[in-house]
Amino acid sequence: MTVPVHIYGVTDTSVTIPADRTGRSKRPLRHIEGDGLRVLVSDVDADSRVLREDLMAHAHTLEAVATLGTVLPMQFGVEMPDDDTVRHELIESRGDEIRPLLERFDGLLQLTVSVDLIEQEALREALRRDPDLVALRDEVRRASPQERHSAEVRLGEAIAAALDVLRAGVGDGVVDQLAPTARAVSLGEVRGALQAAEIFLLVERDRQSEVDATVTTLREDLAPLASLRYVGPQPPYAFLDAASSGALAWA
Repeated sequence: MTVPVHIYGVTDTSVTIPADRTGRSKRPLRHIEGDGLRVLVSDVDADSRVLREDLMAHAHTLEAVATLGTVLPMQFGVEMPDDDTVRHELIESRGDEIRPLLERFDGLLQLTVSVDLIEQEALREALRRDPDLVALRDEVRRASPQERHSAEVRLGEAIAAALDVLRAGVGDGVVDQLAPTARAVSLGEVRGALQAAEIFLLVERDRQSEVDATVTTLREDLAPLASLRYVGPQPPYAFLDAASSGALAWA
């Protein structure tokens, strides 16, 4: 009886996966090998429900492998009916596409830095920088009940504009500090009113400690105005689209 397999990503044969590593549904992680490639998989029940734990296991597995060597990550949910299909579809049919990508990212990893303003501190800083905001705030406090709504609207619009300027300045400053440590930089779309930047760095493995030190300094310099979330090592998620033909469902 054939067993469906969940696919995590593709490495080369230089990457050895720890024997005790588990993935989705706590199933053992294993690989399907051929022509210098290793496809990382685990068995999965055909009718299994997708849980949040499965999504996290997929991501954590790829991050764990990224600490060991280059891995090209597949999107969550890529499954194939059996090992032979994996071998045919990825190793035999797509090997000539995959091997150059592994070579391109050899010795590189992704590090991700998210920058978020702290709301109350950001508002204080915006007021400190812009006396007009202080005047609008005082106008709201003095306004009659009939005038209060329009005054509050003006103040809200002015605060939003001031926060946009502050976010952009903080985000650009962090990018400027981190960019010299990276081979390439990609910026994600900021989310919400307080996120200043989502920065993806493609970094040489032997320069990760340099990024670590820069992030530590930035955290100290930006406190208490902003917080930094630092994730990695990761596979080169943010750089695959630009490097590949798009024929495969890379993450």
